[in-house]
Amino acid sequence: MQEQNGKVLIVNGDIDVRNELRKSLSSNFTVETSLTFKDALKLIRDNSYDIVIAELDIPEVKGIEVLRKLKESRSETPIIVVTTYKSVSVAVEAMKAGAYDYITKPFNADELKLAILHALNRRKLAEEAKEKKIYQELALMDGLTQIYNRRYFEELLRREAERAARYPQKFSLMMIDVDDFKKYNDAYGHVEGDKVLREMAAAILCRIRSTDCVARYGGEEFAVISPQTDKEGGSVLAARLIDVIANKEFVLDNSQKTKITISVGIATFGDDAKTKEDLVKRADEALYQAKKLGKNRMCMFGK
Repeated sequence: MQEQNGKVLIVNGDIDVRNELRKSLSSNFTVETSLTFKDALKLIRDNSYDIVIAELDIPEVKGIEVLRKLKESRSETPIIVVTTYKSVSVAVEAMKAGAYDYITKPFNADELKLAILHALNRRKLAEEAKEKKIYQELALMDGLTQIYNRRYFEELLRREAERAARYPQKFSLMMIDVDDFKKYNDAYGHVEGDKVLREMAAAILCRIRSTDCVARYGGEEFAVISPQTDKEGGSVLAARLIDVIANKEFVLDNSQKTKITISVGIATFGDDAKTKEDLVKRADEALYQAKKLGKNRMCMFGK
């Protein structure tokens, strides 16, 4: 890896961890460390850092609150959180609250450097986009449904696939499609169709776990990434979502009530695919099978 100009702040109360991280990164980045969270906040307020690497469990502040306080001080600075393998769910929650990425102990130096480079490149791209007044195109949220958009989905899927390839863990992908949505639009109009998509996104968001991520994949199709979830766990979540949507009443502007259904395809990284591209393909194939069998149901790839 070539010399980089990035300035990194490490926030960790364990001297051994700080020294290990400094040793791994100092040949490529300018590295500073902080023993206490109080000192870290002062450093962040007084200095400009390209990346902050922060332990999620430190004596002064616990868990997700570490991220929140750091973001309050420098909201635009990418933060990579550090956790143990047993606390990955907390790290995933931190990502949903604004962390760029997470790493688990013991560290993989190459993985950490790669995560930093990705964060630096993304920040550079965002700054260039601001100058060109196209920052909205890099936004993480879908304008209609206010859930994550496909751009963010692709990035999160890449991260999960890279992690799952290194660690002994699985994750599942659900592809969700609204049944007969074209007929709905033809009958009630696109304005009502957009309203259905918004309400559906909200309903899905309320039923998935805090560690899951839902995104609008395109049109009337949604995608849910479920970290540390095997195929059976994914099927339980899919069944819950199908039931919720099937029993929900959608109210039109003229107060008329109507119902819709969804079909779901599930595939699991490690069992069904070894790459993110194949995982999407397998989940799509399972979704196609659910449609073929009559809709309003789920299918797991290979079953």
